[in-house]
Formats: sequence, C-alpha cells, structure tokens
Amino acid sequence: MNLSILIQFLIYFLTIFLKLLYWSIFIWVLMSWFASSKSRLGDLLEQIVRPILRPFRWARIGMFDLSPIAALLTINFVANNLFRFLTKFL
Repeated sequence: MNLSILIQFLIYFLTIFLKLLYWSIFIWVLMSWFASSKSRLGDLLEQIVRPILRPFRWARIGMFDLSPIAALLTINFVANNLFRFLTKFL
C-alpha cells in the first residue's frame, strides 16, 4: 500500500473523529442547560463526553465548570497541529 494513501486515510479518519468529538461536546453542553437533557441522546453523549472532560476538571472558576471550553480548545489545537504535521509527509 502506498504510504501517501495511508496518510491521507489517517488524516481523513482523524478529521472526522475529532469533528464528531468536538460537536458531541458542544451538543452535550447545550443539552445540559435544559432540564429535558435526560434522554437517550443525552445519556449517550454523557457516556462519550465525561471521560474526555475528566482531565480538564481543573478548569473551574467558582461554580463555573470551564472544562468543556478547555477540551474544545485542546481538540482544536491538536487537530490543527496534527494535520499540519501529517500533511508534511504527503
């Protein structure tokens, strides 16, 4: 298999994965503002998002939990820099 095809597949897969992760955190945050967030979708997103947010629980100011913001910024930073690094191999 050609290495450039493998790298393109890896970039494409990681792009989709990180976008899904980003939007799942974003939707989970929006759903957490409403009382009707206890649904199947809310439970599924909770199972996906909670382990990802756990390392960012240090980001609190009083009663405000900023861990979703820290996670979203980290995902965005990793995505941008990882893709720049991987595209150098093409």
